[in-house]
Amino acid sequence: MSNRDSGAAKAAGTSKSDKTDAATTDTADKPAAKADAPTMESRREAMRRAQARNTQVRSNIVVMCTAVLFLAIGIFIGMVLPWQLFGSSAPAGPSTSGPIAPPDGDAQHAWITVPSDATKANAIIVDIHTDYQCPYCKATEMSYGPLFKELNDRGDIIWRQHTRIFLDGMLNNDSSLKASIAAACVDVADDTKYADFHQTIFVNQPSEGTGYTDDQLRNQWPAAVGLTGKALTTMQNCYDAQATKQFVQDVENNNMASLPNTNPPNLYLFGGNDPITDTDGSYTGTVGTEIGVRGTPTFFANGAIFGLGSLFNNDWTPLYTTADDLLTALQQIAG
Repeated sequence: MSNRDSGAAKAAGTSKSDKTDAATTDTADKPAAKADAPTMESRREAMRRAQARNTQVRSNIVVMCTAVLFLAIGIFIGMVLPWQLFGSSAPAGPSTSGPIAPPDGDAQHAWITVPSDATKANAIIVDIHTDYQCPYCKATEMSYGPLFKELNDRGDIIWRQHTRIFLDGMLNNDSSLKASIAAACVDVADDTKYADFHQTIFVNQPSEGTGYTDDQLRNQWPAAVGLTGKALTTMQNCYDAQATKQFVQDVENNNMASLPNTNPPNLYLFGGNDPITDTDGSYTGTVGTEIGVRGTPTFFANGAIFGLGSLFNNDWTPLYTTADDLLTALQQIAG
């Protein structure tokens, strides 16, 4: 290529570039065209679309809430109706899977109060210490158990059973413990059967040291006093789990010592208002040391202690044969 052609080419290139730059500059410098102003019709359409969106949102919320509601109802039906429609029994009564106290046991674990719906304001508090393997306790129960029950049902006394288990150690078995656990479990299952079960144990007391069987305590005698259905199942579950064992052991320990009663009027947990002392030192090794009740049967009326001599003649015939006569004697003992 000659120098002339090169110069011409340069001149031509310069001219084209200038034209392009000029066109670009003209476009950039021009103001953008204004958008058309919204018309009344377009505003109405925008509002309509907004309202439609809001309606759809509300509809979605209603649908979601309805779904949640039906889900909750379904869960409820799945959990409840099978118990009620298909003949199964829902779990009844207190849980017996862990340690429990019978409903009529005191807060400090020293006794079980035999229930009564008619307790009078001047009712005498009668505390009875008994061991289910004690033959003298059986003799007392046979003669006076029905009379104490009558007085309790009438509301003339507040009947408190301190079931003791120290004979287990002397007889080398655990029969007093098992019987006491069973009685407390009956109170858990149906406290209206407690007094009858308590007496049934004594009526069927074997020779001292032989002990009770699980079948007697768990099956035969609960059924004999009228436990059925859910109540019987509750009692049996309680007995199998030994759910009242700790309460029974607490009753023994709390009555063996001279412990204060935080629930007046009685001063001590064993039911008395006066201290009991170790007169010969055989229990504690020191004469005069305060102790709890160490023998059965032992009785208190409004805190005043009395024994078998206040209830039986020398030939073991009962001194009192009616509830009214027994009440008169208790009133005299209570002072």
